[in-house]
Amino acid sequence: MPPRGGSRDAVSVVNVFAHRGEFFRVLQETQRSQTAVMTVAPAADAGPPEVHDADQIVYVVEGEAIVTLGDDEHKAGPGALVMIPAGTRHHVRNPGPTPLFFVTVYAPPEY
Repeated sequence: MPPRGGSRDAVSVVNVFAHRGEFFRVLQETQRSQTAVMTVAPAADAGPPEVHDADQIVYVVEGEAIVTLGDDEHKAGPGALVMIPAGTRHHVRNPGPTPLFFVTVYAPPEY
């Protein structure tokens, strides 16, 4: 798949705030990892529960998240870093009154 937002295996610097408000956007990608941003509207979720073949890291930039990992729920606010190991069923929802904006990293690339 051709990279979106950066060239494969090339160094690139991206301003994540330029993509605030986009539901999902891949920003950078190499053969070993991929970065993306996601914005989830108030009282909405990021989609149905998922299981990925890749490790996923979520870094909350703005807003509130409830992250379900397996059967456990965790609150995550600005500055929270969430590790989701490959094979872990997970779900992200926004319980707050403002948009949830986060950066996510997949290793290896997922999408």
